[in-house]
Amino acid sequence: MKLLSLSVALALGAATSIAQAQSDVVQVNASSPVLEIKQGFVKSDLTSKQNIQALKQRLNKYGLNKQNRPHLFNVIDKQYARSLAAPSLAIPSVSMANDCNAHNSSLCSFFKHMGIEVATLPGTNEEYLVVSALNSEKKPTNYTFIDITLVNEKGESITLPRYAEFFGDGEQEKKRKSIYSSARLSDALAKLQSAEQIYADAWVTVVYTDANGNEVVEDRNSKVEYSKDTILGELGLITPEVQSGAPMVSVQNAGTLTTDFGSTLSHPKDLRSKEAGQLDNKIIVCLNRNYGDCDYENIYPAGTPNDQLKLKIPFVGEYIMMGKVTRIYRPDWSVIDVVDNGDGSTTLKSGPQVQKPDVIDFGSNIFIQTKEGGGATSISGDQYNDIQNFFADNIQVEYIPFGRRTKTKLSWNITRNQGVFGDATLYGRYQDANWIMNIAVDNEPRPGQTARAETVVIGSAGLGSWEDIDYPQMQIVYSCLAQGSLITLPDGSQMPIEKLAVGDLVMGASQYNPANRLALEIKDISVGVEAIPMIEIKTKSGKKLLLTESHPVIMQSGESIWANEVQLGDRIHTQDGIEFVSKIKEVKFKDKVYNLRLSRSKDDPNYLEGETFSMFANGLQVGDLAMQSNNEFKEKVETQQDVLNRLPEPWHKDYLNSIK
Repeated sequence: MKLLSLSVALALGAATSIAQAQSDVVQVNASSPVLEIKQGFVKSDLTSKQNIQALKQRLNKYGLNKQNRPHLFNVIDKQYARSLAAPSLAIPSVSMANDCNAHNSSLCSFFKHMGIEVATLPGTNEEYLVVSALNSEKKPTNYTFIDITLVNEKGESITLPRYAEFFGDGEQEKKRKSIYSSARLSDALAKLQSAEQIYADAWVTVVYTDANGNEVVEDRNSKVEYSKDTILGELGLITPEVQSGAPMVSVQNAGTLTTDFGSTLSHPKDLRSKEAGQLDNKIIVCLNRNYGDCDYENIYPAGTPNDQLKLKIPFVGEYIMMGKVTRIYRPDWSVIDVVDNGDGSTTLKSGPQVQKPDVIDFGSNIFIQTKEGGGATSISGDQYNDIQNFFADNIQVEYIPFGRRTKTKLSWNITRNQGVFGDATLYGRYQDANWIMNIAVDNEPRPGQTARAETVVIGSAGLGSWEDIDYPQMQIVYSCLAQGSLITLPDGSQMPIEKLAVGDLVMGASQYNPANRLALEIKDISVGVEAIPMIEIKTKSGKKLLLTESHPVIMQSGESIWANEVQLGDRIHTQDGIEFVSKIKEVKFKDKVYNLRLSRSKDDPNYLEGETFSMFANGLQVGDLAMQSNNEFKEKVETQQDVLNRLPEPWHKDYLNSIK
């Protein structure tokens, strides 16, 4: 089981507040009316006074009330009043889960449990049991509240209830809002062992502005069951001899037993980095380029239409869990029934659609989830079509004897050409993209017991710093200039960037001496599309260039900064010397974008390993692909004033109270 740093609590952003609940028991009113959607969360009907009261009580449990969150409670009351005055207009007819023009494999609203980990408190050897979840919306949000607890079948807490608040979409978390709940492993173990069943129980409350300018509240619940015995097996606390009622292995002996429970992945994983022999705890996915730092590259022929540029990632691995898996749930809630052949092998039979189990969020699927784009995108299985049940249909099942009981090995082998995700919007630059494998099954824990619906989650939890990381997040990288940008050649002439080829020479400069012109060779060319607005920079003399927000621009000092950090009046290097920046604006660009990796000739006496270069595009001096790669992503921390500047004024008091 992977170790997760609890310093994530401090990394949830300036607009985030986390606190311990005042009760050790989470009680959910099962009789509350709900509206159930096809996949994912259950959405509360907030036209019901009972559900409005339940929402307020949940907020009150964490000390949030009308006095310290006046605007939040005002929005809730106003929405309920609208429902009484005009019931048909009170709640949008289409929820955030379904109201965007997304690709068929995209989810516009993604509320997802992220599994259970054992964590080590930074600077100590103290271990914690941690359960986590996230919520991500494609639409902008004004406010998000999430709470989560690991509970037993009686609703009694195993981990301490926790909550987090997010005001708007901040610089650090953007469209991904994460939450965790924890307890010392030594304290949680007895509760875990004595529980018959365990559930991660999470609620999220989201406020957004609809097309009519009204602030709308959505309140959702997601409760999934995890396999208790599999978790104990991963901890080395269960043996083949253990029978119902027999004593478990103590926590002091954890790790002394050999265990093969849990996941083993061949792909995706951190395979290499720019430093020879060292891994960087990142899965680097390069788009139309690879010069040694890529774990996976996605390279398409020149001229490929934008709508055919799709992210491709292989998924190969296995998961061993305690119990006998008897059914696999597909995303459309049809099933695959598992038939025991008597020798450990199985026969998989396709079955009909069934009612979605209450304790499963999603059918078996693989998701890519980015904090920049929001929502999530599921695996397609085909370059040109979406195959909704692709992952579920590629899971193999094997039974393994384990004393008087049975273990189940689930395995999959999805090649890169099959691991296709979404549309061209994912073929862009994304930091810390989560990849999430969700396996939904019926599992018979012990012989003769009724099979229970359980969830397996494998992937990057996306909660910050990991120790001994097995499954890091993905960095999807490239940086580019707009198609049509004119690149200066050594003779002073210019050529559109899309017309250049590997081996051509361009005029540029070393990072160490940006004023000294050099003839540099093109070693690599990246081509892609940009999902977010680009930056157009114009100088006083009329030079104008459109480039991605993180593309390096060479300042008067010779240092490079991101394009979106350039300000009016700044002095930058150009082909004709230092010039003032006279205009900056954002532009949504739909054509292709390009970048070049440049190099001196290796017989150049000034050749230095790792040196990066700049070039001249439309006369402006900007960094090449290597310079960009060295500064691909930056961690941004918002100040209190930054948050207030971007928040609507009615939310200011709520936010300021949250950080007291």
